[in-house]
Amino acid sequence: MENRTWQPPEFIQLKGQFVTLKPLILERDVDALYAASHGTSEKEAIWNYLFYGPFDSPSTMKDWMEENIVSQSDPLTWTVFDNLTNTQVGSVALLAIAPNHGRAEIGHVWFTPAVHKSKINTESQFLLLQHLFDRHSYRRVEWKCNSLNHASRTTATRMGFIYEGRFRQHMFVRGKNRDTDWFAMTDKEWPRCKSNFEKWLYSHENISLMELNNS
Repeated sequence: MENRTWQPPEFIQLKGQFVTLKPLILERDVDALYAASHGTSEKEAIWNYLFYGPFDSPSTMKDWMEENIVSQSDPLTWTVFDNLTNTQVGSVALLAIAPNHGRAEIGHVWFTPAVHKSKINTESQFLLLQHLFDRHSYRRVEWKCNSLNHASRTTATRMGFIYEGRFRQHMFVRGKNRDTDWFAMTDKEWPRCKSNFEKWLYSHENISLMELNNS
């Protein structure tokens, strides 16, 4: 392969059948995102494996996002809108972006419990993968999570990410050790995974995405 440099991912709106990913705008999104992720123990459980949150108020959440997201070129953070209701239901991001190597990571992923176990989560990840692999010809997309986060591990596997190993004692977060599990998908694996995403999301086949990726 000749020497080349990939372009940073375009920070643009990504529209699917079930969701639209819009670049985060604090004035538009923060109050709705706060309401979607605070107020009940079920909602606030989404912060259990993240490095931040829950927040005391919308203004505290806004201040944190202003300092750690909006003012940074990495991560690129999108607000997830449910197309059916046109409401903010979560957040996704691209981070650890390495254009010199054609590599990026999907992270900062959370959704309000009202849309858990729907196609909203899966299509959000599909749109980011499609953006990286099809629009920008990236070679590798990573997914990392706390080894105790069973839901995130399961999500990665069902979407077709390959488990690559565990970084033991990788971090010390919220006063506790964190072992980090690494998953990745490469451009060679993407065509098959893309086909499986499309079958599960947009056809009427009665089969799980996990079964498709394991077949």
